[in-house]
Amino acid sequence: MEKPPFVDDINSKHCLWGILLRSPVSAGELKLIRTPKLPSGVSLVQEGDVPGKKTIICPAKTEIPVFPGRELSYYGQPLALLLGPDPAKLRDLADQCTIIAEPRPEAAETVLVERNYAGGDTETAFEKAVSVVEGVYTAEFLEPWPSDPLGVLALPGPGLSMLIHTGAQWPGLVRSSVARVLDIKDAAVQIRAARLEIHLDGRIWPPALLACQAAVGALVRNRPVKLVLTREEDFLYSPKTVRAEIQIQSALGMQKQILGSRIKIRADLGAYGIFAEEILDRVALGALGAYNHGSIQLKAQGCSRPIPPAGPMAGFGLAQGFFAAERHASRVADTLEEDPAEWRKNFFLHRGKKLFPGIEIREEPPLEELLDTVAAMSDYRRKWAANELLRKNRRNNPLQWKNINEPFRGIGITLAYQGSSFLYEHPLSNLKTAGAVEATLEKDGALEIRTSFPWGENQIQGWKTLGTQILGVENLRIRSWDGEKPVPESGPACLSRGIATVTMLVEKACTAIRKQRFRDPLPITVRRYYHPAKIQGWGQSAYDENALSPLSWGSAVVEVEIDPVEYIPRIRGTWIALEGGTILTEARARKSITNSCTLALSWAMGEKIEYSGGKIDPRTIKSYRFPRMGEIPPPGIDFLWSQGPPRGIGELPFVTIPGAYAQALSQALDYPFRKYPVDSQEIWMAVQNLLSAGIREGNP
Repeated sequence: MEKPPFVDDINSKHCLWGILLRSPVSAGELKLIRTPKLPSGVSLVQEGDVPGKKTIICPAKTEIPVFPGRELSYYGQPLALLLGPDPAKLRDLADQCTIIAEPRPEAAETVLVERNYAGGDTETAFEKAVSVVEGVYTAEFLEPWPSDPLGVLALPGPGLSMLIHTGAQWPGLVRSSVARVLDIKDAAVQIRAARLEIHLDGRIWPPALLACQAAVGALVRNRPVKLVLTREEDFLYSPKTVRAEIQIQSALGMQKQILGSRIKIRADLGAYGIFAEEILDRVALGALGAYNHGSIQLKAQGCSRPIPPAGPMAGFGLAQGFFAAERHASRVADTLEEDPAEWRKNFFLHRGKKLFPGIEIREEPPLEELLDTVAAMSDYRRKWAANELLRKNRRNNPLQWKNINEPFRGIGITLAYQGSSFLYEHPLSNLKTAGAVEATLEKDGALEIRTSFPWGENQIQGWKTLGTQILGVENLRIRSWDGEKPVPESGPACLSRGIATVTMLVEKACTAIRKQRFRDPLPITVRRYYHPAKIQGWGQSAYDENALSPLSWGSAVVEVEIDPVEYIPRIRGTWIALEGGTILTEARARKSITNSCTLALSWAMGEKIEYSGGKIDPRTIKSYRFPRMGEIPPPGIDFLWSQGPPRGIGELPFVTIPGAYAQALSQALDYPFRKYPVDSQEIWMAVQNLLSAGIREGNP
């Protein structure tokens, strides 16, 4: 099937362009927007022009203003929309606009959600400890750097209807939000999917806000409105990853086991705290890792402050939590002078154990097989032993300036899991289901799938495979837009729902059609729904037990080499072994994992985002970089084939590779790296520490 075009490439006659005017303060009160004399055809759209509700409802019932009336929540918040036919002249006019706002001192951060858990007697565990390992591990703000710009084209139709072109992970949220803001029925809003490239979960809710702003402008002017963010706008004001600071203390026993752990988590969610519970609980789950902690005392806080909303990026917090858990596990092994792979094999969770907040591991995880597989692929054990011997020799014989000729080398290994659904439901006021798909076996023998899910090549190939296996059909049609009849609401494209939840519904629909096809005439139409299995969670909300049962598992190894002159790390190899149930299309799965491994390493090796006074320095966009093509070799990938339904695996590189990379650097430079991304300054400091040790020993 032909890919749809990017929003930027979609045009319409008599189209107006939109430019957003933004808040000049990080927190305060809007007093006035003063514009120059606007020429004919140019107008300003503000909060008073919104005919319906003034806010969109994001997941967890978080309300975000389309245009704020008075209250300003973060620097760069959209305040109004300037519309006109000529984008160049429109930008000149935007530069002449004056926004008068009364700033207020930045308030202390607000705690939006808390988790407190105690299991077992941690006080006694620390009293009996032979040794204690502790560390503070930080996942910084990161930029997803999407390959396509965030944009919307809104076209008004007859009878207050609206057609929206946008690349969104959740078309249903766009439809619901536009209908709410324009005060029209959902059926009057049609969504046409624009091309959606690698998004790293940065296109879940932002397209809905942008679509509402463009739709209000289109309604006011009764003209099509195109609103596309520039690369600089996207970088400065779009959501980033959640920053998480995780402190872990572990009491170790005589048998090298963890007797008990104390864990403190602080997650910076930015303004509004979108997905606050979902993200905080996943950070906490990741921070506990896949290991037996004995007793646990956990305290976690999700905080809000006046910076652009942070949110899901390549998952909903497991990556941040697992980075801390895996770095801590490697530090425990280093303290015990044991191979980190062997320590992991001895103390991982088995079937019957429970993940917090109480989900039981129903199937025995193949963790020993995963660790052995990835170790064999990478020759991990030999390399780890050789690098460890070099590290110990450097401790006993500190480096001299004149002897730094050979590069520093290190290797790291990690182990982690992922689920395939939301922990918590995120119902909107007029979305009735957690996910639905409709399948029809047509008279011409084609299988038509009706879904709002923004399908891609992986889904198409998987659904074709199911159609052939179950119904014997080769011709597949996918309908995600229908001007006469709304397609089923299938939910957002994240958390591997496309290969797990939505594909499961397609499989069930095809199976039901197979049972009917020999007694009922064609066409046969079947609709199937996803129903969460709710049980009580940490907070007041019930969570979906199916979100983490069954789990997908992965283990990764990263090998690095640091140049002794430029201090630039070079990736010598990346390997990953995964277990995710039935793999419908191996070639597509390999391609997806290859891309994810490269992106995960790029994040771990890239530049962090820093906010000062609530904003990002615009000059950062010029220095922010990912490793270039050719700097990261293709990863080695191996699948552990198993029975059972397909499960998500796309998040596994992001929860395993950053920790393996940091551990490889730590072994190479004998320095406990505890943050990601690991920037060049920290690497430089680690090398200086090695040299300083040599100077202290009297070397020249």
